[in-house]
Amino acid sequence: MNEDNVRELRPVDQLARDLDQAPLADGAGGGAGAPPKDPPRPSGGGGDGGKGKAPKPEKETLPGARKNSERPPGEIWKGCPVTPLGFNDDRMYLIDLHGQLKTLVKIDIQSIAKLFGNRQHLLWHRYPTFARGSDKPQPMRFDATTAASDIISACADKGMFDPVGTVRGVGAWSDDDGNLIYHCGDVLLKGGDEIPPSAMGGKIYPAAPPIPHPAAAVTDPGPMPAIREEFESWRWRRGDLDAQIAIGMICCMILGGALEWRPSFWLTGGASTGKSRLQRLIMLLMGGEKGLLKAENATAASISNFLRLSTLPVALDELEPGDQGSTKEAAIIELMRIASSGGRRIRSNPDQSTTETVIRSTFVASSILIPGKLKPQDRSRILILDLDPFPEGHKAPPILRSDIWTKRGHALKRLLIGRWPTWAERLDRWRVGLAAKGIDGRRGDNWATVLAMADMAENADLPAPEAVAGWALKVAKAVRNDLTEIGSDADDVITWLLTQMIDPMRKGQAHTIASWLKVAGQRPGAARRMFGEDAFAGDADRAKIANRYLAPFGLRVIGSAEEPVLFVATKQLAGLKALFEKSDWAGGAWTQSLQRVPGATASATSRYLEGIQTRGSEIPFSSIPGLMALDSEDGGLVPAPAPVAGGDTGDIPEDHY
Repeated sequence: MNEDNVRELRPVDQLARDLDQAPLADGAGGGAGAPPKDPPRPSGGGGDGGKGKAPKPEKETLPGARKNSERPPGEIWKGCPVTPLGFNDDRMYLIDLHGQLKTLVKIDIQSIAKLFGNRQHLLWHRYPTFARGSDKPQPMRFDATTAASDIISACADKGMFDPVGTVRGVGAWSDDDGNLIYHCGDVLLKGGDEIPPSAMGGKIYPAAPPIPHPAAAVTDPGPMPAIREEFESWRWRRGDLDAQIAIGMICCMILGGALEWRPSFWLTGGASTGKSRLQRLIMLLMGGEKGLLKAENATAASISNFLRLSTLPVALDELEPGDQGSTKEAAIIELMRIASSGGRRIRSNPDQSTTETVIRSTFVASSILIPGKLKPQDRSRILILDLDPFPEGHKAPPILRSDIWTKRGHALKRLLIGRWPTWAERLDRWRVGLAAKGIDGRRGDNWATVLAMADMAENADLPAPEAVAGWALKVAKAVRNDLTEIGSDADDVITWLLTQMIDPMRKGQAHTIASWLKVAGQRPGAARRMFGEDAFAGDADRAKIANRYLAPFGLRVIGSAEEPVLFVATKQLAGLKALFEKSDWAGGAWTQSLQRVPGATASATSRYLEGIQTRGSEIPFSSIPGLMALDSEDGGLVPAPAPVAGGDTGDIPEDHY
């Protein structure tokens, strides 16, 4: 087909040509010469789905009636307002008359008619039906079988099509050049232009129910003074730093889909801290209920189904820890983890097919208690905002008027869209400033993104180095405190191991692994508390007995009494497997986390435990503060005694174990 003669009926007709010059795509978007005018609408009659017989080609006399040789590759017919995209398995994908993405498995008369909406008369004239023995077309009827054949053929011409990663729903996106594209459902905003839903840069932005639009313009003083004043009215645990994070959180929710990395947020606090009011403020700033997914009892599956291909933000209220054995919170937290980097969530269906969802939304959860299912990889992605209660007699804040706050949200959205061209350089400045204070990696991504977003909302100009440095100091202090409180996977695996209860002597009295390790490491007073005053002559003998009991569990204390070292087998000995059976380190994964403990090393040689030769992880007691602590009888701390003489328990002959 000669593209010089192609005329577009509507933007979606260019989809094939925009999809990276795919084969056969040059025919999409119209026919040669001017597109045919809609034939006149016949009146009267009803549709029977094409039960009559179509005449031979030489008897076709109506304008625009189908001829077998005239369907261009990749089109249903020349100038058809419905655009085929391709197929995948038994599904066919098309853009309908209204610019919406449609997925068809079974093509029948109703599904064909829905594709054409209020222009079904095109079908009546393109695929006419005739009563037996008559050459006059039946009114308001079309040959559904022939129409379905052309639709299937056109989709087959286009080839394989995967909507995931290609089709983009409502919300914020960025193209390959880093430009912002904000999909409002009924219009696309790119730079200063408003474009109808269409294909662009190899991606498809189909029409959808509209979401709240940004304001047409922003007048002085803009929305930020009022927004900042409101956020500073809460009693944040970390004061102005948390207020700044909250402002950045709102901005991340608006433009989250366009970000390379998006943090998740968790609001927590007890009664009378204003969590419900804060959730309402968030909803209003998003433009109301159509600007986000807000739910109190959602599941990961329902969230994915709602989002589908959109990047709308998600606000989850009262996400409290569930009952023992509940997987609901863990599944939602996993969804947050996927959303941070914009990954795919894949789930199987009962019919053995799979469903994929790209998750690029910003999540905000709130609860009194944060579920104890946050893994280290989750804790590095989620920024926690603690709210303290208001003092007794505190004056109730004014009601949040929806008309005022939604307008401020629209204005904020306009500000952020207008300042997007500064985003890449602005983010780099914050990353560099935070890295100078030791905040990098995933934590650096989190903090840089949220602070750069808050900065972009309040300042058209790029931040000065001294401004970045000031906030970076506050963040560094907060991160140090967070690391002390939440630890890491290395801390978690040590805590799990040391707190497991065992009764190797089978006397009906279990002790923690930590207690046995202290005896084996000849920690002062540990053997006396375990065995009693007169059980053995000295700590060295008691250490041998403790090591003998620890061996079936894949554990041994080596080194000296002054510098004891914990050895944990790599091989999956039955006792060691049982210790980690119900943990995140089941199946041998304990070695990976144990070797992340500061000072830990992989053993250079093998050791024998219960006759099994195995390598392992060697961790100095000095890297495990709990093992070095000196416990008094009443639970207090006592001074460390003078070093205890003794040999390397690792040198005890194997037959003693």
